[in-house]
Amino acid sequence: MTATCLIGEADPFLARLLERFGSASGLTVVWAKVGQELLNLAQTLRPDIIVVDPALPGTLRGWEALRAIGADPGLAHVPVLTCSWLSEADALALAGDADGHLQKPDLHYEDFVAALAGAGLSAAAQPAWQDNPMPV
Repeated sequence: MTATCLIGEADPFLARLLERFGSASGLTVVWAKVGQELLNLAQTLRPDIIVVDPALPGTLRGWEALRAIGADPGLAHVPVLTCSWLSEADALALAGDADGHLQKPDLHYEDFVAALAGAGLSAAAQPAWQDNPMPV
């Protein structure tokens, strides 16, 4: 069974990039555009990992959704990677505990894979575009 990655990202370009990274890593990827959608999808899908911008917009911000997820006994164990324009320290101050951080705008597949590994997930075999630039 394929692991599921829930991405909380408002910017469609960055969301698509993260989706490509996740798919290339062998994950099934689902995208949430606002905080409430992130929380709803997390409760429904029970993902294996969550990648989220703590500043995700909405009536429920990304950091608020993460705190609700962390308080849910069925979701508290799910690893979280923050992905933010904020520094890692500032992102963690908003998000609370996280298992890794991806720094916008400097997003690279190798960093994504390393963050997955740090969170206890492993990526599939190297994608075909690893030796060539990834098409956007």
